Amino acid sequence: MEKYWNHNTAFHEELVADAKERGGRVLDIGCGDGLLLQRLAPFAQQVVGIDPDTQTIARAQTRLASISNVSLINGDFLAMPAPSQKELYSTVICVATLHHMELRAALLKMRQVLAPGGRLLIVGLAANKSFIDFFISGLLVLPIRFMERLHGGMQDVGVRIADPKESLSEIRQAAHEVLPGANIRRRFYYRYLMSWNKPILDIN
Repeated sequence: MEKYWNHNTAFHEELVADAKERGGRVLDIGCGDGLLLQRLAPFAQQVVGIDPDTQTIARAQTRLASISNVSLINGDFLAMPAPSQKELYSTVICVATLHHMELRAALLKMRQVLAPGGRLLIVGLAANKSFIDFFISGLLVLPIRFMERLHGGMQDVGVRIADPKESLSEIRQAAHEVLPGANIRRRFYYRYLMSWNKPILDIN
């Protein structure tokens, strides 16, 4: 499947525009079939994708075979060796993947692989636990269905799915502890966007 639309790819253009501002090395955690990597490649020195699913990585290899500045890793991000200072990433992106991992451990690892002055961008899913969570999700049902029809419907691209465990409030609390100053906003398509700029003097 060359290009497609779903609730995750709806954010690709925004993510690419943000990463383009820094260039350098970009890491896509949970890269799936490589569509976002393909879109990032023209604007970065190197793009690296990691995904634990062997079949999905094989599809990404096929998609990206002709692009020279892309590297793929079939493995667990939390087990990924710490990169050297030269190999740290200017931008770290994680789309609909954080809820597959232990929250604080994943945020700590993302902080570790991000270069000082770099930027972390997470498009995530949160569990509905409070009245306001359910109320907002209910308000979005009809507008989202309209947008799905407008884009020709959601497309199943054969990636692993899981229900989120933490609420947005719990995610905010974890981010406050691990990534002080992180900005988290509810977004359309039942997603939130977390962004965090790593301080220049931060070597953790």
